[in-house]
Amino acid sequence: MNDANAYLRSLICRFEQMIAMLESKQCELVAENQRLKDQLFGPVLNDLQDRLKAQLKDHLDNQLKEKLDNHSADPKCTTPPNITYKIQELHVNELKGTLNIGLTSTAATEQLRGIVEKLKTDPGHIADNMFFSQNMENP
Repeated sequence: MNDANAYLRSLICRFEQMIAMLESKQCELVAENQRLKDQLFGPVLNDLQDRLKAQLKDHLDNQLKEKLDNHSADPKCTTPPNITYKIQELHVNELKGTLNIGLTSTAATEQLRGIVEKLKTDPGHIADNMFFSQNMENP
């Protein structure tokens, strides 16, 4: 029985070696096949690819040229549209009154006077005095 098992093991080992050798040969044949394809058809495919690129470029150039020719031949595209400018003029005959720019207050007059007096007496704290809360009570 041991002889039969040993014989079967040797056959299995031999079959595994043959399978490994066949797989190696298959890889070599696939690589050789690809090399031959590249060698035989590479120049033909490259030439065909170059010709197709040139034809596509020529076709696109011709289409662009036709569109430019059609656009320049179109008369309504060559004349600019009428441009009408509407300018509002301000006529000032007399200057009177006060122009306040950037000053807005919701405070009462007495509160503003208090802030101004505080600024006059304590100019070092101008930044503190500049912020005025609307929540302050009106006097």
